[in-house]
Amino acid sequence: MSQESSTLWYSRCPLPTATGVAIDAGQLQSEFERSGIRLKSIAEMKSETERNSHFSHSIGEMFRQGGNIPPIWSRSRGANTALIGIAWTKEYQSLLVRSDAPIEKPEDLVGARLAVPTRVHEKIDFWRAMCLRGYQAALNKADLTFDDVELVTLPVEDHYIEQKKADGSKDPSLWSGKARAQRQTEETLAFIKGDVDVIYTSGALGVQLRDQIRARELINLGAWIGADRHINNQTPNVLTVDRDLAEKEPETVGTFIRALNLAADWAGKNEAAAVRSIANDVGCSEDWVIPSYGHDIFSNLKVGLEPDSIAAVRSQKDFLREYGFIENDFSVEDWIIDSPLKISMLER
Repeated sequence: MSQESSTLWYSRCPLPTATGVAIDAGQLQSEFERSGIRLKSIAEMKSETERNSHFSHSIGEMFRQGGNIPPIWSRSRGANTALIGIAWTKEYQSLLVRSDAPIEKPEDLVGARLAVPTRVHEKIDFWRAMCLRGYQAALNKADLTFDDVELVTLPVEDHYIEQKKADGSKDPSLWSGKARAQRQTEETLAFIKGDVDVIYTSGALGVQLRDQIRARELINLGAWIGADRHINNQTPNVLTVDRDLAEKEPETVGTFIRALNLAADWAGKNEAAAVRSIANDVGCSEDWVIPSYGHDIFSNLKVGLEPDSIAAVRSQKDFLREYGFIENDFSVEDWIIDSPLKISMLER
């Protein structure tokens, strides 16, 4: 961190992360206040460009934890970032069909119409990528490909980051209640009207949607275990940081990682409070947390750099490259800086 600066920025996705728990439980603040360093959310930044750093990582001295697609995309475009930790929190992921649909198993998807929502204003449409990755997994299970189904594009005008309109009003941001409620509006309406046969959904909001529209699960991708556990944007989630900060101040970055893993330990001992924290971040009822993320959610919050997790990030990068979400390839191994994680594990 530059000697002129006393502020570190952070951003996190609306999903279960150690960062979210660490903020609510006070671990991050207490770890850094000894050094006189302030931690601030990029949500406090005034300009749209600065807030968009959640995706582009265009501002320095920033930590980001959350879905892996935006940081892979930004790294492929030359963002000066480092991958410093990975957490594999299980997540509900499912393909839904109508209760009366004649689609009983993945093999029945031949000729089916699969909803592909496409946000027309976004440079990196992570939700579209998530849907395609989910469909691909189900099709592979049945020895099918995208050539065997119809992908129905559904244009979505919504932005992920808050936008100011000409009349002075604002579109909801990724973290607002309105945006979360509208996350799957287009494909849900198409599903109800019978314009599509299958939709992909995930997380606590996916469980809620399944029950709300009385849909039937064709396949629960998130229930796969072992080597078959389903890789997608939020599985695994990744912790990235400004590369200059990681190289010049590994102790500072290590302090951040230590705080996250202390928070994960705290969550295991204070499950009710951790559930409240996760529900608040996700934007769901507390009742949906365990059904959506499993009873071992608390032990899965810790970040590390396990070989299978690194391989999953590499697999996701290759998928995004294959389907045109990123143009430039890069080495995941070269993206990683592991010294802060090692420092975080040293006795204090």
